[in-house]
Amino acid sequence: MAVKIKGKTICLYAPKGGVGKTVLALNLAGVSSTMGYKTLLLDFDMHTGNLCTLINEDINKSIYHLTDDLLNNRYKKLEDYVYKYNENIDVLCAPKDPRQGNKITSKYLKVIIDKVKRDYDLVIIDTESSMNEVNIITMDTVDENLFIIDNDLFTLKNTRNILNIFNDINKDNFRVLLNSSIDFKTPYFSNSDIKKIIGANIDYSISKTSYIKDITSYLYECKIPSLVSAYPKKYKTDYNTLKLIINDLKGEDKDEEK
Repeated sequence: MAVKIKGKTICLYAPKGGVGKTVLALNLAGVSSTMGYKTLLLDFDMHTGNLCTLINEDINKSIYHLTDDLLNNRYKKLEDYVYKYNENIDVLCAPKDPRQGNKITSKYLKVIIDKVKRDYDLVIIDTESSMNEVNIITMDTVDENLFIIDNDLFTLKNTRNILNIFNDINKDNFRVLLNSSIDFKTPYFSNSDIKKIIGANIDYSISKTSYIKDITSYLYECKIPSLVSAYPKKYKTDYNTLKLIINDLKGEDKDEEK
């Protein structure tokens, strides 16, 4: 009997808000689903839970309930806690009450990540913009970390600090994405400057032309932008960048399945 290959996990992180991290997580999930991958959006932003604005219903099950049930031996199956967005995308929400977020037992985060890898081809994890215990455990557990940066010195210097920690402990499971779609002015730093500041390469770039002016209306209507029919053609280069990220992450699995 063939052994089921575990899915891949990717953590999206930025040291400050406003760099487009959550929208990128949504768009990655959209592209992943069109590539035929069973995809989970996992919201580890325990205090704001922006990913779950995509769920157009009352959220009565979340990571809080999952960890609490694991702790008290009430857990039965993962399907009891996820919300189905479409045929290929599920969402596991952060708690809507931040008081519940504070009660989440962090020791179960690795357990959750391992469980969802068994059921999904790709798990995309959104995080808070702080270096807290949840993020440290997540970064240490996932297959790949994607650091989202913009052209802001605060973002760049704090990203450098995090990359220095990765280098100090000999962890290289990270890549860097420069998101220019949220910059409305002439960039202060060139790409060469950015590489020097962060001490690493820029692996992927999202262009300024990928700015979605009416992004709020997309989310209000519970739409993932990359799943709107006009998106692949209108933002072709950046759509292909999202596909490249997924292919880079899933490449090992593709080789094993041949």
